Order: sequence, then C-alpha cells, then structure tokens
Amino acid sequence: MMEITISKAKKRDFAYIQEKIKNYLLDPTDIDWRDFFVARLKKKVVAFGRIIDRGDSFEIASLGVDYYHRKEGIGKKMLIFLIQESRRQDVQKPIYGITHVSGFVSSCGFEWIKDNYPAYLDQKRKNVCHLDQSRISIVKWKGELV
Repeated sequence: MMEITISKAKKRDFAYIQEKIKNYLLDPTDIDWRDFFVARLKKKVVAFGRIIDRGDSFEIASLGVDYYHRKEGIGKKMLIFLIQESRRQDVQKPIYGITHVSGFVSSCGFEWIKDNYPAYLDQKRKNVCHLDQSRISIVKWKGELV
C-alpha cells in the first residue's frame, strides 16, 4: 500500500501548486502557499488543498490530485484531512465547497445544496469557476465522515 503523508505545504511546493491550479481550472483567488496542505508519496507532492476561514464558515478550496495518481484514494484522504483540520480549528463552523465532482465529495459526507449558503459562494461560482455553470455544485459537509 502507498504511504501517503499529509502536512502543511512548504514554500518550495508553491510553484507546483500554482501550475496545477491553473491546469486543473481550480480556484486561484488569493492563493498563498501558507494556506495549503499537501499529500506526498515518496516525498513527491501528489495532491493539495486549502482551507479558507470565512469568519462564520470554512471553505475547502483548490483541492487537486496529480493526474497520474487519481482513482487511488489520495483525493479522499486529502479531503478527509481538510475536514478534520477544519474541525480541529473550530468544531461549530459549517464547511462548504464548490465542486464539479459532486459524486466524489458526497463520498466524504458533503451534500449538494440549492439555497441557504453564504453569498460569497454564489459570487465565486459565477466569477471564478471556469466550467459550465450547470456542472458546478455548491456543497456543505453534513457533519459526519462517511
């Protein structure tokens, strides 16, 4: 089995993260290497993601997995880590995200929501997401890991 380790990103990881955010059409808004966590396989970064503290909620954003390591469970491990890290910071705040892979995030306890979400998510969906809007879902974590 692969030995994946997840930790805070290092400054030297940022060029890789920036390149993949651009290539995967992920959220490039206000990115700072200090906000990211990375998953490593044999010291090589193979996934990344960040938690944005929005004051009254958290947003998990810019989650990406190296193309050659998809479908190996690394993305799920990374997402679960980000959920747990959000809970460690504040167990009361709701956790949101915007995704075009809602099946994947639902496997980690997120559900698609149509309303009653922070306004910044709608703005972000319209202004940041570069995919067909019909493919973009706003999701909220249900409060339990699946």
